[in-house]
Amino acid sequence: MAKNNVFNSVIILTVTMLFIKILSALYRVPYQNVLGDAGLYAYQQVYPMAAIIAVLSLNAVPSVISQFNHEYAEKVYRLLRISSLMLLILLMMFSGLIARMMGDENLSLMLRVSLLVLLPFSFVAVARGELQRRDAMQTIAISQLIDQLIRVSVILLGIYLYTMGFSVYESGAVSILGSFLGISGAWLYLRRKERINPTGSLDNKQLKQFLLLTLFYALSYLIMILWQLVDSFTVLNLLKHVGYSLHDSRELKGIYDRGASLIQMGLIVTTSFALVLIPLLAQAKRQGRHKEMNDYASSALKITIVFSSAASIGLLNLIKPFNLFLFKSDTEAGTLAVYMLAVIFVSLIIMFTAMLQITEDYRVQAFGVVSGLITKIVLNIVLITNFGILGAAIATVSGLLVYTIILYRQIILRYTLTLKSFTVRWVMTLTMMSLVLQLIVQLPFTDRLSALLVSLSGVAAGVLIVGFAMIKYKIISADEWLHLPFGERVIRWMK
Repeated sequence: MAKNNVFNSVIILTVTMLFIKILSALYRVPYQNVLGDAGLYAYQQVYPMAAIIAVLSLNAVPSVISQFNHEYAEKVYRLLRISSLMLLILLMMFSGLIARMMGDENLSLMLRVSLLVLLPFSFVAVARGELQRRDAMQTIAISQLIDQLIRVSVILLGIYLYTMGFSVYESGAVSILGSFLGISGAWLYLRRKERINPTGSLDNKQLKQFLLLTLFYALSYLIMILWQLVDSFTVLNLLKHVGYSLHDSRELKGIYDRGASLIQMGLIVTTSFALVLIPLLAQAKRQGRHKEMNDYASSALKITIVFSSAASIGLLNLIKPFNLFLFKSDTEAGTLAVYMLAVIFVSLIIMFTAMLQITEDYRVQAFGVVSGLITKIVLNIVLITNFGILGAAIATVSGLLVYTIILYRQIILRYTLTLKSFTVRWVMTLTMMSLVLQLIVQLPFTDRLSALLVSLSGVAAGVLIVGFAMIKYKIISADEWLHLPFGERVIRWMK
């Protein structure tokens, strides 16, 4: 019964997160269509600030609190309440300076609004942690839906206000307010479910433990957000440095930011499928079943590679019609094509991080993310100066590659992986898919409707080729399909 409850909880959260990811991926499309690339640029410049707080309150801090007792949670609440208020006041005072460091003083209003998420942060984080500790996943899922639905609704309001005469910055301020109102909606809902009475404070050992675990849980969720934060402080400044005007720099950065939506779409299926196996891997580790643990690790990694590379290579080949259909132009298609490779590395990093958390190897994650970010910063400076906005995409993928390699070197020391048997067949499948998709994109498309038809044709062809190869050549085995959504139906097709 306990095993079924755990599995059902995983399914509830997986379905909820799938829906939330779809919403997160899609809202940027109408936003760019109405406000243009300059509007998307303004939103994306400030978004990482609010997103970091949201990730800490909705994911990282609750994961840490769920491992300890109620008294610990109350102590954490007191710490978070005081520190978040101090941070809010400090950052509000320096919002103008931060905007100037980003290269655009007009962002200061949006920055101040984004910081409001610090107000409900402490309560939401601790309440979710307490509910997670009691395995009340349905309540958590509802709070996440409330948060996301309010946020997207307010973003749509911001889009409407732009059509009524608001500037891209004023509309952006309304849109970013959605993050605060969304978390506040979750706070009001959780108050009915959870009571918190702060008592005492964390001692030095508990404080160090809390900060350390929060950091490493956050790394699982903050990968692309941290890379985007680097871009917020470097890309615009570097483009202006090499001679672009503020107007042209905003447009180029906005076009580059289109990639965030496409990458999010590529990650939806990858992470939802692959992470289903992590609870099974953790259980095998706790019970000392090492062969099963290695089998689950190999399966999880194989599924990650298969789905992430299929999504990444598919998006890369279809980037021109996708770009025209979704965003009204196919400008900088080469830049976005390079950017799509990030899907592979982000998916692998998420999986590797989960696998290393099971073995409690935290330091390598910190080393990996720092090395990746340093690579990203240095290459941004070098490559944007020489290649413009294309350099930012190359720097992003290179930084993620460094992070991936560092984690992989530790993974192979802790797990015995069996992946070679499917590699050749899968590379041949991706090559065949790319050849077919390149033939399809030679079809004429000059407007959004024709781009949509070419995109759908390419997606259908890619799914058929990949699906046929996966079933015909058993790239994913019957036992592995059993752990995935619709797996039993796929097994019937294989037979």
